[in-house]
Amino acid sequence: MPRLKTTTNKYFRAPLLASIAIIILQSLNSCAKEEGEGGLAKIHGKVYAYNLNKLQQVADSGYIGAHKVYISYGDHITVDDEVVTSYDGSYAFRDLYKGDYTVFTYSYCDGCALNQEVFIQKVKISSVRESVELKDFKVTKE
Repeated sequence: MPRLKTTTNKYFRAPLLASIAIIILQSLNSCAKEEGEGGLAKIHGKVYAYNLNKLQQVADSGYIGAHKVYISYGDHITVDDEVVTSYDGSYAFRDLYKGDYTVFTYSYCDGCALNQEVFIQKVKISSVRESVELKDFKVTKE
């Protein structure tokens, strides 16, 4: 039986190969995840508070619940997420990708602008399932 001769349209082959190459490059680029939610890493810590009396002396202290802690992803200067501490002062930002993060909270500060001071901790997550524990934030409550 005679073999059929197949002809390939050279004008069809080049755009097809270019399209396939573009799709492959885009899918490889989408694998590089930026900082933020969707990963398997975690940043956690606690907030310790000093309660001041009217004379600005420490009346009592301890780990504080219901205190807000914020996180910014990468080089963002805005708040990307916030959590509230549990009854024991603990907080956690879960499901994060590898990358750089800024975790911060506010404290009362008599004599500071708007009576508040910000405490900032920078952290880098280097592995996919890393769990980073930050030093305690030490804040003042009025």
